[in-house]
Amino acid sequence: MGNSVAKKLSRFKPGLLYVGTDLGLDTNVAKVIDERAKLVATITFTHNRKGYSYLVRRLAACVRRHRATGIVVAMEPTNYYWMLLASELERRNIDYYLVNAYTVAKRREGDNIDKSKDDPRDAFAVGDLLRTGKYTETRLLHGLYAELRQYASLFHRLRRDIGRQKTLLCTAVGQLFPELTSVFADLTGKTAQAMLQNHAAALTVRQMSQDDFIAAVHTDFRGQRLMVSKLREAHKLAADSVGLVDGTQALQAGVRTYLETLRLLEAQAAQVRQGLLETFYALPEAEYVLSLHGLGAITSATILAEIGDPNNFRNSRQLTKLAGTQPAPNTSGRRTRSLTPMSHQGRPRLRTALYFACLRLIQVNEDFARRYRQLQERDRNPLTKMQALGVLMNKLLRIVWALIRHQVHYDPAAAQDA
Repeated sequence: MGNSVAKKLSRFKPGLLYVGTDLGLDTNVAKVIDERAKLVATITFTHNRKGYSYLVRRLAACVRRHRATGIVVAMEPTNYYWMLLASELERRNIDYYLVNAYTVAKRREGDNIDKSKDDPRDAFAVGDLLRTGKYTETRLLHGLYAELRQYASLFHRLRRDIGRQKTLLCTAVGQLFPELTSVFADLTGKTAQAMLQNHAAALTVRQMSQDDFIAAVHTDFRGQRLMVSKLREAHKLAADSVGLVDGTQALQAGVRTYLETLRLLEAQAAQVRQGLLETFYALPEAEYVLSLHGLGAITSATILAEIGDPNNFRNSRQLTKLAGTQPAPNTSGRRTRSLTPMSHQGRPRLRTALYFACLRLIQVNEDFARRYRQLQERDRNPLTKMQALGVLMNKLLRIVWALIRHQVHYDPAAAQDA
């Protein structure tokens, strides 16, 4: 920790002014402090060309007035506001860094026993954390890396929304026809959707003859082959269903709405998925990452989207810190919760992608499967399944780093020591 902070502080030449900013939707506050944390100026500006120009003029005036050697700006990477300001600062060749929002919150709690919070306090805390080397290495992405990050964020947001719609659909169907899941394990299949479109309630189904029910469902069917046998089984179950008999019209309208929204989201996700993959394949790193057997294109694209430009990193240890998968001892006095738990202070989507990638790799990639077994069966300090997966997640990151850094294809022999 000490060495890391020392390296960060070595980038700052003597005589600098440090600017901490608290960014909001309407107004932003900037606090300018000197090397001894003395407040030099307070600047309020807006997110537009006029506001940014005003900020730059005021900062330049501060440098001249105090004969500073330069100026450096810090901000929290919250929402999208920081990207707007960072883009403007890059355009004007003004150096900037990001400060972890969690670190700012803890600093605020330590400085203010009453836990007071306002924009000027946060701006000062951000500037002081920058002054003491407590900033991150995150930079604004450009080109294909920026496109990939945006595509990945949109794709996973759509997948999350699809999951929510499926949950809403299952909840509504569970009230109308709870026994239906014993016939249709997947309520989003073609035949199931055709039935649910207008006949989700068991009350409605049992009021119809079997032939009339099947004919009615067939009019809403959009697939190639209607699963008639399952519809017959559903019709039999409807006779003794415990589904609700009141409020069924509103619930049926809800089911219809969820199905329409689900179809729209899935069409949008397919389109975004295509854009994500096209952007991923256009990157020079794509072919090297995909050379690892068992690592799929979507997973690889997600990992690269979270990493961003590999030139922003010096070694694989920085990637493990970015993912929050590095060991972080948790001990206090005689109490030891765990010697090497993950820090989880990083990108959660990157950790999730690594986790599911390793679950697949231990099934289809013999190198990973063998290492997974060795970690659990070794005589000294055998690991649990979850601990072994954590080791493999870091191994995967090191391999990905080596492949994209050296632009080589995966070699199982060379990866043994990774």
